[in-house]
Amino acid sequence: MKTLDDIKRDMSELYESLKTGGVDLKVAAELANISGKFLKAEQLQLAREVFTENKAKVLSIPHAVD
Repeated sequence: MKTLDDIKRDMSELYESLKTGGVDLKVAAELANISGKFLKAEQLQLAREVFTENKAKVLSIPHAVD
């Protein structure tokens, strides 16, 4: 699995290749689209982890009994 640093490096290389005409615009657009989906999946995973961690913290806090 690629890391976020790998994706940034790939996108930087893709950008440079696009500037020099080394890659077709349609291909570059598709690769950027795939990378965007990968990043969105990572963002959702992180949000899930934060939510679960916060939920566990809230559940472990002793509540006052009336």
